[in-house]
Amino acid sequence: MNITQLQETLNTVFTEKNKRIVFWYDGDKDFEDTLSEIRLEDVRIVRLDKTAALALKMEIECQFPHQKFLLYSPTQEPAPEEDWLLDIRLYSYTFHADKASIILKELNLDNQSIRPFLKKRNTFFNKRDRFNRLKKWIKPDDREDDIDLRMLTVLTRSDQPDLFSILMKLFESCCDDNGFDDSMPSKYWSDIDRLGLTPSFWKFTAQTFGYINEKEPNLNDFLLRIFVTDFSNRIKTDLPQALEHFLIDSPSHRMNASVFLSQWRSNIDQYKIFNRISARIAQKLRIQDILISFPVEELIEVMTFEAAERRIISSIRDRILSNSSNHYPLMQELIKTRLDGYWARINLHESGESGPINLYRTVYNALETAIELFTLRDRYDGGFSFASAEAMFTAYTAELFRFDQLYRKFYELSDKAEMAGWDVLKTLRLAVEDCYSGWFMDQISLQWGDFLDGDKGLLNKWKLPYILNQYDFFVRNIEPALKESGRNRLFVIVSDAFRYEAARELEQIINGKYRMKAQLEPMLGVLPSCTALGMAALLPHKKLSFTEKSGNVLADDQSSNSLDYRSQILSKYDGIAIKAEDLTAMNKEQGREFIKPYRVVYIYHDRIDAAGDKKVSEDQVFTAVRKAIDDLSALVNFVINNLNGTNVFITADHGFVYQDRAPAPMDKSVLDIPDRDFIKSHKRFVLGHDLEASDNAFRGDTKTAANTETHMKFLLPKGTNRFNFIGGAKYYHGGALLQEIVIPLLTVTQMKGKHLVKSEISDVGVSLIGSPKKIVTNITRFEFIQTDAVSERYKPRTLKISVRDGNELISDEKLLTFDSESSSIEDRKKSVSLTLKSGQGFDNKKEYCLVLRNADDETEYNRLSLLIDIAFASDF
Repeated sequence: MNITQLQETLNTVFTEKNKRIVFWYDGDKDFEDTLSEIRLEDVRIVRLDKTAALALKMEIECQFPHQKFLLYSPTQEPAPEEDWLLDIRLYSYTFHADKASIILKELNLDNQSIRPFLKKRNTFFNKRDRFNRLKKWIKPDDREDDIDLRMLTVLTRSDQPDLFSILMKLFESCCDDNGFDDSMPSKYWSDIDRLGLTPSFWKFTAQTFGYINEKEPNLNDFLLRIFVTDFSNRIKTDLPQALEHFLIDSPSHRMNASVFLSQWRSNIDQYKIFNRISARIAQKLRIQDILISFPVEELIEVMTFEAAERRIISSIRDRILSNSSNHYPLMQELIKTRLDGYWARINLHESGESGPINLYRTVYNALETAIELFTLRDRYDGGFSFASAEAMFTAYTAELFRFDQLYRKFYELSDKAEMAGWDVLKTLRLAVEDCYSGWFMDQISLQWGDFLDGDKGLLNKWKLPYILNQYDFFVRNIEPALKESGRNRLFVIVSDAFRYEAARELEQIINGKYRMKAQLEPMLGVLPSCTALGMAALLPHKKLSFTEKSGNVLADDQSSNSLDYRSQILSKYDGIAIKAEDLTAMNKEQGREFIKPYRVVYIYHDRIDAAGDKKVSEDQVFTAVRKAIDDLSALVNFVINNLNGTNVFITADHGFVYQDRAPAPMDKSVLDIPDRDFIKSHKRFVLGHDLEASDNAFRGDTKTAANTETHMKFLLPKGTNRFNFIGGAKYYHGGALLQEIVIPLLTVTQMKGKHLVKSEISDVGVSLIGSPKKIVTNITRFEFIQTDAVSERYKPRTLKISVRDGNELISDEKLLTFDSESSSIEDRKKSVSLTLKSGQGFDNKKEYCLVLRNADDETEYNRLSLLIDIAFASDF
């Protein structure tokens, strides 16, 4: 209570009315707790219930005849015949405090008629903390229901005085870390009941949701009805009979169930509570069993239960496995819708070493990737047929590399799901493996092999029109640039086994950065496609050769198999070699000081081959590719931003093949020549001076295939075969498959001047189609158009879309992701239906807003004015 007001009133009695003794009887004990806080100058406060009457009488009349006394009693005023201090009271002053009036005044309430109501709520006001928290919510024109709602806000410690916020906090109090227990006592609910606010609570739920339980309303029954009603609103069919009796009776109130659950799910502080309660409700209702009979199309809008997400995922997977490409467009649309949904956006799951991720999002992305892979396979259903090696090489670099890329991405995603204990993609993995290993790799290796063999085969010339050979990299790219670039430094990043398809992804990432431009071209790698020869081919050299006995590669008669040797070779061009991790460990000043004496810096990166070339870690090679892409993207940033680099070349020594299916004995090629002729033996190649031809292998000469001075013969197993399975057999390189010998050359430049504007990165634009100035129904559909196609410079945009009164949410809130790469306007249209709260009493002359906010940071993208004029009939 307001102690200051009490003190001022009592001081007036003692001073202006000149009273020495004041009696104060507080029969309702309204002020017992606050008595100790009252401070009155020169006044002694005495509690009559704790002081002997005779002793007090002696003090007042004999010992302290001039002392002022406030005599407080937490009782009603005694009858004269029972009052031992009656004679004193007759010449003293009796003070009366009307608590309801004081509360009314302190809360600044205008309506005097609510005093009886305030007295009825007297117990609530006994706690100062409750009173103070209530005071900040009260408005002068509040009536009984308004005050009860604000009292519920205080008791549940809600963020706002509205029923939705109160319910969220109340249900939170029913949960612990182990989940939702409907038998768990809730302190908030106990306080509501103890303070007599239960009838008001159920009155509000009836007004907002139409919830009425003739027997006895309770929280468990209320939750069941709210969840079932939202489920009914979202499915595209009739509610199952097993759930019908939980549906809220009033059609005009049912939409509020969906609006409430939508806001509950989207509340960053409350969504985990929603998950626990949703799981418990689903268990009670046996939702998982009920959903079995639902076609996936009927569940597309359902966010009520997590079981719906699992049902949709299983259905999409099964339809993909049915091998009917007719399903693909619908499945892709379903996936996009669910990716914008609740379960695939906010919730995180533990997934082992990779940390928390959203596994639903991961699985949907895997399904989407599988559809892309099978769609690509359908385009080449008749197999591959090309007129020449040049045509096939070009086709690989234009599109066929996507088989490798999609296979890698699918396994990267499905591995995350399996690591978290999810088996939902296991059967699809088998289908993907069959598509890639059982079809694509067989088809491409056979067709490409036809161009390698024979007198006119590619192995006898190892050149393709307009394609740079790997061994000419330095003389064609670095040497001329050093002559023309003045003092500008050149940076060459060599990433071991960084294959072409991964470089295509990196190209897109870099082109999505401000001030940077990346351009990818393929080179024809050396044979055998091994580290030693590939690394040497990228260095400056007049000639390449082999040592006589060991077969080590020499560049201008100098060993090239270590960082120090490579630095020595580069020193002729004022160059240096360094490991990527050593360079990035330096700060900006240290890095600039290190490169200062040099004109060309070779940076060596080894992430992929380090994992793939060991049996114990070859299964992790696709994870290593992802890390390599991230590493190289960061390394380019470091070079350009910290070291002032303007020209960066990213390339590799060789590519690789990875097939998750374990090799069978038939995948091993046995050579019918003695191994004493071998100088080097590898799972994908054999080197020797006088190797004889073999029916199981391609035969070539490094003088042709790597421009070596030495005539070193090599044998390569045909197709995807290997000579041995030592050191792992799923990951391999060294042969002549396109994945092994198409070497990426990614040239990154820093854009300046007038070109800088072209490098600016922005999200795609979004506009509302038409101008719906008025909403006339509780459910309204809005259509939007993505004004820009997604590209390297235009990124997807995800928006949270809602209707608001100022900033107050008065509808559900939905997400739309605008990520179309299509040039067609029609393909870039998207729509959303929003549900308004019912029973709001919208003012048809007031301006409301359709609000679009960026999902990543909640910044407002657009706000469009609307009028709401919902006809009375629309509620029935």
